[in-house]
Parts: sequence; structure tokens; C-alpha cells
Amino acid sequence: MNSMPPPEMQMQYSAGALKDSGKLTVWVTIPEKWHVNANEVTDEFLKPSSIEVKAEGIEFGDVVWPKPIKEYNEALELEILTFRGEFKIEIPVKAVADKYDSLGTEATFHYQACDNSICLAPASKTISLSENAAGAKSSNVNSSAKKNDSENEVAANKRGNENLEASATEAAENSAASAGIIALLFFAFLGGIILNLMPCVLPVLSLKLFSLIKQAGESRGRLLALGGATTAGILASFWVLAAVVAAVKAGGGSAGWGMQFQSAGFIAFMVVILTAFAMSFFGVFEVWLPWGATTKMDEAGHKAGFAGAFFTGALLVLLSTPCSAPFLGTAMGFAFTASTPVLFLFFTAAGLGLALPYILVSAFPKILKVFPKPGAWMVRLQKVMGVLLLATVAWLLWLVNEQAGMAGVGMFAVVVTASIGGSFIVGKFAPPGAAFKRELITLGGSIVVIAAVWFAVIAPQYDAAATEHFNARMQEQMTADGWYRYSPALIEEFAKANRTVFIDATADWCLTCKTNEAAILNRDEFRHAMDSLNVALVKADWTRETPEVNALLRSMGKSGVPAYAIYPAGDASKQIVLPELLTTAAIVENIVGRRK
Repeated sequence: MNSMPPPEMQMQYSAGALKDSGKLTVWVTIPEKWHVNANEVTDEFLKPSSIEVKAEGIEFGDVVWPKPIKEYNEALELEILTFRGEFKIEIPVKAVADKYDSLGTEATFHYQACDNSICLAPASKTISLSENAAGAKSSNVNSSAKKNDSENEVAANKRGNENLEASATEAAENSAASAGIIALLFFAFLGGIILNLMPCVLPVLSLKLFSLIKQAGESRGRLLALGGATTAGILASFWVLAAVVAAVKAGGGSAGWGMQFQSAGFIAFMVVILTAFAMSFFGVFEVWLPWGATTKMDEAGHKAGFAGAFFTGALLVLLSTPCSAPFLGTAMGFAFTASTPVLFLFFTAAGLGLALPYILVSAFPKILKVFPKPGAWMVRLQKVMGVLLLATVAWLLWLVNEQAGMAGVGMFAVVVTASIGGSFIVGKFAPPGAAFKRELITLGGSIVVIAAVWFAVIAPQYDAAATEHFNARMQEQMTADGWYRYSPALIEEFAKANRTVFIDATADWCLTCKTNEAAILNRDEFRHAMDSLNVALVKADWTRETPEVNALLRSMGKSGVPAYAIYPAGDASKQIVLPELLTTAAIVENIVGRRK
């Protein structure tokens, strides 16, 4: 980061009695290549330098400043006054009380520094006379140096804390991502456990567990091995499902986690399957497999030995299809957006949840006594699961309201109605036991009709409603000069709208900022270029420090303003940092180059 170290400061009182024309002199040294504004400024946006002096029992007069350096800024057509290098400030002593403490004198220098490219936030530096000061400049050098060392140490600690804060922010983001994956795996595991309590699984579960114990006889080792084989059969079936999903996902590409909820099509897909599977839990229809496939797996599962145990696990997954389809179908919608390793971890966690009873009984056979018995409570639990799925649909409709307002919610109500209607059609014309081909035709026909309604009727109107809602919301964030006020949420909004963003981090007291605004950013050439490229102009105001703009500057590797960045269309995580000295051509080149 380009940052100026604090200026060096020394001070001393004039020789002789303070009451007799005494004065305090403060020497200030500005680091090379930097300057601070003089005590007088030529425009109200500039922050003047000032000094405060206090000492017990001593009253000071008006400050005497050195003659400033005059510099001319062509872009602003403005003469500015600055201090560079070493200069001295004199403060006359106006009155001294009978009891005073000159050694406790403190001087605070307020300044605002710039170099040729950036301006730093207004800052201050305080020094005090040492207790052993003798009154001469030379005798004060060592004590001042000690003070400066302390100041530098504080500054170094501050910079270290900023680095730690930035590292902590990055670590927190990584931790949040890891926590999201852990939560996903936990709920997948929990879903697998709940599958064991469904009406299509629990009645079979006890029989299969007793069969394992009977085959094992008195051998604990064999029981553990048979339980492991059954678990392997369950996991193998889930891995086959994961491989199918991964293959389909690889053929259709993938998106970052969370970005899928920016797609109206994805939300519509989730609304359809969540509503349909809720209807399945309510008994409107069932998803079932051809009887022949189930019979063959059942015959293999009845064979003694490890192969039979393995096929028992695979059969359990097939038998659970009417109940697991709502769980796994919902999960697959989210799994399509996850990475392949996370996808396999997800299905592994769900498989381990379904296999948990076999794992527990293999390790602790007596635990079989506490397993719940089948009953009417299973049907009630299934209906509770249906209510939870509908609650998820309500949450998705809330997302739609955020994206497209109530007009969008009304359109999605049609999608929900179509999904419910399709569920009743499947339940009526393809009940369990009917020809499997009939189920496929009915189910496929319902999907085609719903898809046609979405793509032909709703999607075009939804996009228009979402655009209108977005523009109305963004208008509230716009300043009088046509720039949007910066916030992290705003950048996310523009990413969802697939718009490129140009950020100007600026401050009212920043000379370089004003220069770039006059020479580039406020000119018609720049505005026309940005309009033609559909670029959103965002201003991050650092006139008064805010945590949001501080975090933005840290992410850009900047310690001051101006700072400029481009966020490519559709991706709020990528940031192209531009140099402080701008040209319209360079900005356009960076935008167009990223779109190729």
C-alpha cells in the first residue's frame, strides 16, 4: 500500500523567561515526495493544516505559520498552497500563570497528506516535551526521537492490526464457506436418518436388521462384517446416483454456490419439484419403480453371505424411492450447483444416514430393542415433511419478491398451481401398480406442460418485471450527479443484473480525486463511453471514514484515495484495480478486454 509515515516533529521554548517575549517553536518534517496542505487553502474542499498547543498555566497567542509553496493544478485550474520537507511553526506565549508546567507542553499537528497519485485521510500527530528537556532544540532531539519511536511503533501496530483484520476477514469468509458445506453435509446425513422413519422404509428395516443378526449367529465379527457389507450396498447405490448427477452437471456446466438463486429458471425448477414432492408426501401421488427390478433385487438380498447383505443395502435404497424421491430430488436441485467432490460428500452423508441403523445394530445388537415400531405416526411424520417443503417454497417466493416484486410472485403462483395440478394428474392416471410406461408418459407430459408454460408465457414477463423492479430500487441509491452510492450489497445487485461496475473511491478533501473528476470522470466523453457499455457508476465516499469503504480500500490494496476498480459483469468476487491516474481509453480497454 502507498502510505506516508507520520511526519517527524520536534519542539522547544525560546531561551529566557517565558514571560518576556517567550515563544514555542515546532519543527515538522514531511517525508520526501509527499506534501500537506498549508494552513490556508484556496478552495473549500481542501483540508487545511492546523496545530493545537496546550500547557498547564500557559496561554498561547496566534500561530505564526511559514510561507507556503504555491503550486498550480491545470485540471482544476486552481492554485494550491502546500508545505513540503521541513518547516517550522511558531506559537508566541501570551500569558503565564504563577504556577505553570512548560515541560508538560503538548502539540498536536493536524494535516492531510497527498503525493502525486493519492491523498490520505486527514490525520494528526502529537508530541510533548520530555521531563528532562533543557529548553534548547538540540536537547529536545533525543526526547523527541523517543517519542517518534513510540509513535512509529503505534503506527506499525496499527498497520499490523489492519493486516490482521484483513486476514481475519478472509479467514471468516473461508470459514463461512466451510460452515456452509458442513451444514449441507449435516442436513444430508439427517435426511438419510429420517428416511428410515418413512412408511416405505421402516416396516422393512426391522426385518432386514433381524435377518442380519440371524445370519451372523453368535459371531460379533461376522455381524460387523455383514453390517459393513449392507452399508457398502447403500453407499454404492448413492454413489451411482452421485455419478449420474455429476455427469449431467459436467455436460451442462456449473455455477458458483449461491449464484443459482439469481436465476429465475433455477428458482422455478426448485419451486416445481418442492411443490410436487410436498404433494407426494401428502399422498397425492407416489414415485415407484418397475416391480420386476425390485423383485430381482429382493431375490439377491435374500441370499446368505456378504453378497446378499450388499444387495440388501442396494434394495433398501430402491424400496425407499417413494419416500426418498422428495428428499433426494430436492437435494439434487442444490447438488447440481455444488462442486463434484462436495456432491459425492453430500450423497455419502445421506447414505450414511440411511445406513446408520445397520451400523449401530452391527456394533450394538441390543440397541434393536429401542428402534421405533411402525405405526400411524409415520404417516403424520411424512405430512410434517410435506409442510416443511412448502415452507421452503414460501422462502423461494420471498426471494422472488426481492428480485421482481409482487408481480413476480404472482407469476410464480401460476408455477406453484401448475405443479400441484401436475401432481394430481400423475396421481390419477399413474397410480402404483399401473404400467410403468404409463407413469413415465404421465410424469413426462406434466413436466413438458409446466416447462412450456414457463418458457413461453412466464419467463419473458418475469424478466421484464425483474428489470423494472431492479431499476426502481436502484434509482433510490442514485446521487444527483448520476452515480450510485457504494455498498457491498449494491455490487451484488449489479452482479445479479449482469452489469459491469466502475467504482470511484473518493473524498471531498482529495486533490487528486478532484483532478481526475475534472479531467476524466465528469466529462461527457467518459459518461457516453460508460453508457454505451452499460456500466454502472458507483461512488464510494471516504470524506468521513466508514467501515464499508475501509474494507473496500483494503480489498483493493489501497491506503488512501483516489482508488478505482472495475467489477466484471455478473461476478462480484472479481476486482480489476486501476491506477490512480486515469484515462477514458484505459478504463474502456479494461472493460472491453474482460468481455472477450
